Amino acid sequence: MACRVPCRQESVEGSAAIGQYGRMAIQPPAPVLVDIEHLLDSVKKPAQYLAGEHNARQKDWDSSQTRLALCFPDAYEIGMSNLAMGLLYELINDDTPHLCDRCFTPLPDMADAMRDHDLPLFGWESRRPLRDFHILGFSMSYESGNTNVLEMLDLAGIPIERIDRADDDPIVLGGGSAVSNPEPMADFFDLIAVGEGEDLLQQVLNLHAEFDRSQPGWRHDFIAAAGRTIPGIYAPGLYEPQYSEDGAFLGHRRLRDDLPEKIARQYVDIDEYSGPRLPVVPNTGVVHDRIAVELDRGCARACRFCQAGYLYRPVRHRRKDLVEQAVDRCLTATGQSEVSLLSLNAVDYQGLDGLINNVYDSAEDYVRVSIPSTRVETFNVDVADALQRGGKRGGSLTFAPEAATPRMRRVINKEISDEDLLETCDMAFQRGFRTIKLYFMIGQPTETIEDAQAIAHLANRVMALGRRHHGKRAKVNVTVSTFIPKPFTPFQWHPQDRSDAIRAKQQACFDIARDRNIHLMWHDPQESHIEALLALGDRRVGRAIKGAWERGCRFDGWMEHLEPNRWYEAIEAAGLDLDWYIHRQRDPDEPLPWDLVDIFVSKRLLQREYQRALAESATEPVPAA
Repeated sequence: MACRVPCRQESVEGSAAIGQYGRMAIQPPAPVLVDIEHLLDSVKKPAQYLAGEHNARQKDWDSSQTRLALCFPDAYEIGMSNLAMGLLYELINDDTPHLCDRCFTPLPDMADAMRDHDLPLFGWESRRPLRDFHILGFSMSYESGNTNVLEMLDLAGIPIERIDRADDDPIVLGGGSAVSNPEPMADFFDLIAVGEGEDLLQQVLNLHAEFDRSQPGWRHDFIAAAGRTIPGIYAPGLYEPQYSEDGAFLGHRRLRDDLPEKIARQYVDIDEYSGPRLPVVPNTGVVHDRIAVELDRGCARACRFCQAGYLYRPVRHRRKDLVEQAVDRCLTATGQSEVSLLSLNAVDYQGLDGLINNVYDSAEDYVRVSIPSTRVETFNVDVADALQRGGKRGGSLTFAPEAATPRMRRVINKEISDEDLLETCDMAFQRGFRTIKLYFMIGQPTETIEDAQAIAHLANRVMALGRRHHGKRAKVNVTVSTFIPKPFTPFQWHPQDRSDAIRAKQQACFDIARDRNIHLMWHDPQESHIEALLALGDRRVGRAIKGAWERGCRFDGWMEHLEPNRWYEAIEAAGLDLDWYIHRQRDPDEPLPWDLVDIFVSKRLLQREYQRALAESATEPVPAA
């Protein structure tokens, strides 16, 4: 898939003397803007390319010190529901001398039309080609967005691999939880931000503003300076992975002595960064069409499969008054009527029921408050009653037991009893909720076919409670995801189940949960294998990512676009042994590609938790900060 976008616009910065903010003091030519109006009649979802939304920022281009295009490697309808995108966009535009524009991955019909008409990818607000920006910052929330990064770079006319970029190319920066193991995408990003981005991103933009882009070699010098001086910034081109003769990963070699041996993951005070204040209101329907406000970051419960629970330690609860202020500001600024209070475990937030009631009491118009999936054992009547205030009877609640037998819950360190779950579901049905959504996972360490069947048995029991209260109107939606070993968890050493084992467990659930009002949903095992490779891989996996994109893979998180066979072809062509990466038991002492990153949770602790899992032994919650 060769780049068919018109190549480089002449850089304004490349031909004159230094002016204000370290930029060129010349009269700039008229900007080249990207006009897509004539394409909109030929694509299915034209509204998402229009921009001009309420609360969108239009910062002055010429007076901004560093110009950032914040890129989300998925469609507008997904990216506009991403809290990190909104927070960083607001922060950079409102609180710094820099400019932040947005960019999303065009859906395939628009991408093909842009290639046919030789139009480059652009910033949503400015309509400037991405090549005109100083930095492209990719927010990576999930590994299935990896091929979309390559798609966006190609549409922008920017070399896909960092080694091919020149001084007049933008710096390509990646960040987010999906690059916590930075190695699979290391060939494509010039820099990778490891950790929470509010402060990290500002440091990168400030450092860039100090550099003279007209000087030959400035790009190399800037990348080296960022990797040297900004904690949490990884410059992959300055670290060389080492392998044994048989291909085993051995570790990294620094190419400069002044680089850190480990990249320290960064954290922020979430009371200091308490946005959003003025969220952008989408032009069209998005996946989560509501205000999102964080209650906290992290989780004290230490579930052994959960990467976020380890990455975001210790849990940090936002002050209640700051949450209420954010909700009030957002309701006023957007006209939205639904608020989602985001948390890995909302019901651990002290005074949650009072907070929800305060939102209802202070709202001038109709409002509805929701929380994400939550733990069963801490959910209570007061929270249920508070949530029910804002909605008509018959809404839904979501719980995440993750496993359906007491033994498996001890393995994953999520100890609740069937009785706790059933009592909570009964209380929810009694309070007027008609739909219960349950999240489970199959393929976790030591799981048997009987453990998988227990998911369906438990769903049947919950359905019986619903029918007692609501008859045929009761529903139970069961999502059964496949376990994917993730870096920085106790299960990072454990093999993933093979496809036949996964399908057998899925079928076992389906055979038992026969009530027509129980809806079972699961993922294709091949999708889970690809995600595991992208999560656990070393730098060589980048060859497979590029090969998959060259074979037409994009939007891999969308079932209608996922092409597993093309992925498997790319993996084979890259000379990778998929079994070695995802289906083998790792030795506790072997070097791991992500050992370069320090999350301040020791490998020894993770190993101890893995052994406790195999011994079916629980661990106490982690204290909050």
